[in-house]
Amino acid sequence: MRIAVIGAGVMGRAAVLDLADDFMSPDVESVLVADIDGDRARRVADEASSLTRYKEVRYARLDATKLDEVISSLKKFKTDVVIDAALYTTIPVVMRAALEAGIHYLDLGDDVETLLVQREMDHQFRSKGLIALLEMGGSPGLINVMAAKAVEELDRVDTLLLREGWIDLNDYDSMGVPLPVPYSLDTIFDEMEQPVEVWRDGSIELVDPFSGREIMSFPHPVGEQELYYVEHPEVYSLGETFRSKGLRFVDYKLSFPRDLLMKYRLLHDLGLTSTRPIKLGDVSIIPRDVVRELILGSLREKELKPNDHDVMAVIAKGWRGGLRVEILVEALISWSERWNVSAQALLVGSPASLAAQWIGLGILNLPGVHYPEEVIDPMPFLDEMKRRGMVFRERILLNI
Repeated sequence: MRIAVIGAGVMGRAAVLDLADDFMSPDVESVLVADIDGDRARRVADEASSLTRYKEVRYARLDATKLDEVISSLKKFKTDVVIDAALYTTIPVVMRAALEAGIHYLDLGDDVETLLVQREMDHQFRSKGLIALLEMGGSPGLINVMAAKAVEELDRVDTLLLREGWIDLNDYDSMGVPLPVPYSLDTIFDEMEQPVEVWRDGSIELVDPFSGREIMSFPHPVGEQELYYVEHPEVYSLGETFRSKGLRFVDYKLSFPRDLLMKYRLLHDLGLTSTRPIKLGDVSIIPRDVVRELILGSLREKELKPNDHDVMAVIAKGWRGGLRVEILVEALISWSERWNVSAQALLVGSPASLAAQWIGLGILNLPGVHYPEEVIDPMPFLDEMKRRGMVFRERILLNI
């Protein structure tokens, strides 16, 4: 199969390395790495080429905001499945390009409004026999599959609590890094200001971003973490998917080290993450563009080795055999020495890679627009994630 990855950033790179690895992904024949930064695409392609003895790994400069350019590139590569790992603002264009080019599609997710628009394209994808798999990264994505596994264990479910704890053991001060960037910088900036959805009784309730502080203990080495509300679309999709099983409440919280959160909040409170132009004399600038360049510039040419660990946890509350129970499904993800990628990148890139391969192999063969929990069989999928170094644990927390 031939798989194209649009976006050669942190998450796209992880997906490309998974696809190129002969041991992990033996059925992939060819990989295209496309990015608006052609040099970055080339570097990732060169890195991926070192993991294979027989696959073709190509790269291209591609502006994913231009529909005709995306269609042309996908057709030229004879793509079977395209993964959109670029900035989430490209999702409408790349999804439309995949449809018009007759190619299966997968993305890493955006917001609830985008999900609703994407679902309206279900008939168009079905009519062409194509699959569009939405929000298929880590969270959302892998955590959706874990939630499906937890729900399977219950006769009825009324609550899904999605929790993610993360720790980075690097000493960035000693490395001369003033502000670590655990994932997409624009995503972090947006999360500072976007209202957060909580799904309750079939409706969305909005709460303030980074509110709802909660303390939770995760397996070593993540340990005790402070969790906060962060905007995540799987709250909506899981609520809608499992409401027929009695589901009434879904929310998601993510940990953020307090000192790191305070730094990002300061940037936000000063207006430095704004996308609105401001005038400085005769010059108009966008604060976010300046701050992004300064932050990412501070990371360039530094040899930063990943040293982070992530735990995703799904707590499903409901009934089984007439008893009130809580099912916990946990995933422990550590940075990959094999690929030299962070835990945050691994938990996004590998699920996207595997799901794209399952589409290409015909394991996922139901045309239309789908959420991960609707079409992915949890156990074999999680088994494949174990091959990539992830550790899963399931247990009953409470039996009354």
